[in-house]
Order: sequence, then C-alpha cells, then structure tokens
Amino acid sequence: MLSKKQLALLSFGTSLSFWDIFNVPYIENYASKAIGEVSSTLILSAEMIGYFLGGMINGYIASKYGRKKGLLLSMFLIALGSLIGFLSFNEIELIVAELIIGIGIEGEVATVPSYVSEMVSKDFRGRAVGYTTLFGFLMTLVVGPIAVILGENYWRLLFLPSLSIALVAFIFRIRLPESGMWIEKKDEKIKWDKTILVFTLIWFTSYFTGYALFSTPIFSTIASKGFENSSLYFTYILYGDPVGVVIGSLVNDYLERKYSSSLPNLISGILMMAWPFFTGLPFLAIGFLIMFFQGFKFPTMYAYTAENLGTKIRTLGYGIADGIGHLGGAVGPVIMALLYLENVGVSYVVTGIMAIISASLIMTFGIKTKGKSLHELKG
Repeated sequence: MLSKKQLALLSFGTSLSFWDIFNVPYIENYASKAIGEVSSTLILSAEMIGYFLGGMINGYIASKYGRKKGLLLSMFLIALGSLIGFLSFNEIELIVAELIIGIGIEGEVATVPSYVSEMVSKDFRGRAVGYTTLFGFLMTLVVGPIAVILGENYWRLLFLPSLSIALVAFIFRIRLPESGMWIEKKDEKIKWDKTILVFTLIWFTSYFTGYALFSTPIFSTIASKGFENSSLYFTYILYGDPVGVVIGSLVNDYLERKYSSSLPNLISGILMMAWPFFTGLPFLAIGFLIMFFQGFKFPTMYAYTAENLGTKIRTLGYGIADGIGHLGGAVGPVIMALLYLENVGVSYVVTGIMAIISASLIMTFGIKTKGKSLHELKG
C-alpha cells in the first residue's frame, strides 16, 4: 500500500503532466500570430498524436515489465521534450517537442491511475486517483497567470518548469515500490478485452470536445464577444476546470462512478452547443461551467477506466483507450477550427454532440463499481 508521503511524491510528478497540458493553448495562441490559426493547431495536434503513441508504448511497458518502469519513463520523456521546446527556433522543433512531451504525458496517464488503484484500499481508490489528478489540475491556477505575464516574447519559458520538475520527480520515483497486484499477475499472458474498444470510443468522443476547448477558435470567440485580451479571459474560464477536479476528487468514492463519469460529459456537451449564443458575463459563466464539468469528469473517469479492466492488461488497455482516444483531441481542434471558419454555431454544436455521445456510451456499456475491490470487478 502507498503511504501518504509516497502518494504525494507521485502526485508531484503527475502535476507536471498537467502543467504541459494546460500551457499548450497559450503556446498555440502565441505561435498563431506567426504561423496562422489553422497551422497553429498542429502544435496541439502533435501532442495529441504523442498521446496516441505514449499510451500504447508505456502502457505495454508497464504491463509487461512493471508499473514502476512506466512511471520513470514518462518523466524522462517529458524532460526531454521540454528541453527541446525550450531550445526550439522554429515551428518544426516546437512540434517535435510537443510530440515527445505528449508521449510522456500519456505514458503517465496510462500508468498512474492503474498503479494508484492497485496500491490503495477499495474505499480510498477513487479519492486516491482523484488526488493525484487534483495536484495536476491545480496547475491551471499557476499556468494561466504565468503565461499571460510572459506574453508573446517569453512564452518559451513555459517549458522550464516541465524540465526541472520532471528531473526531480524521476529521482523521487526510483524509491517507489512496485505494484503488488502486478507482481501477482506478471507471469500471465496478456489477453484482449473488448472493453478496451468501448473505452477507446468513450475517450475519443470526450477528448474531441475537451481539447477543442483549448483550440484557437475559443480565443477568437472570446475576442468576438468584446473581451480583447482573450488569453486573460480564457484563464478566467479555465479556472472552472480545477474547481471541477477538486469537487470530483472529493466525492469520487461517494458516488457511483458510472453516473459521475457520464453526467459531466452530457451536461458540458449541452452547454457547449448553447455557448456561442450568449454574450457578456453569461458567456463567461457558461464557459466556466463547461470547464467545471470537463474538470469534474477526469478524476471519476480515470478511476472508472482502470476499474473496467483486468490487472494484467490494465495499463496497456488504459493506454490504448486513452491514447487512441486522444486522437479525438487531435482532430477535435482542427475540425472545430475548419467548421468555425464556415459557421460558428455549427462548430460548437458538433463539438457538443461528441461529449453527449461519450456520455451515452458510458451509460450503455459501463459497469457499476462503487464499493467493490479490483479483484471483484475484473481481477
């Protein structure tokens, strides 16, 4: 079992992953001034493709060779990508940096929820996964103001915290114990589980909406509503995300995760479809609520995905579902950007519908997990 100190140290590294997730929209926005709105989405898309690769690579390594090796590899890759990004001189180098960082981030996401779920009691499982996620999402409170202060001239400094924290976290993780459940199952053969396909579709549609919220059209819409400093007002909206994560983490063991995973997708999808038709403070409030429910879903869906998979294939299956699912995050911003050029309302409706599809899939195929051990669920 993980001690509170070990859980905190693990969360320290996970927080880095979310720093990189949340600094990308600012990097994309600042870079768009030089390379254009549609082209700038390639920066975000490169990271999404990295998620696709990282989920399968690190998920397999963590399933075959141990959770601990997967935890160490993710920190190494984030450090490497951050170094390249900090030293980058052109958009190609920047795209390569985000690709490598994406591989590391998804390696982290594929491994940490499974590792934590296996190393804590059933009554603390949801909150433990939520707390590791919480530390990451609280990075939004720091990333936004720093990105706004750095502005268009110094935004590459956003890579420095990633580099430094990753190196420190790597050293800390060397001392973490291996998962006892993985040790018990390490000699078993990996067997395919059709649940992986279902959760791949769930994450694909959910990420389509979630990452479209970080795309350039969102900043353009904010500016069109009269909020000239779009980065500043995006930050106000973005704060709904960590608030949602905090509440989602705190209640994660008290609600049936089948419902606490589906409803946030449903509600945020409906709000997304209505969002562009509002102005002024109501526009900002709805944006905040969308981010709130998008944040709420993560601690619940992270724990819920791990619960729906067996121990031997847990990290690999998680990596495939979340990694391929992130392709939704790669195409979502691009599709929204292209639709936005033709019809603003349609771009938001399509984006919202994808979240509603995700909710429907969870309600249809998900299992009830509240109060049950991993052995009782999938072994």
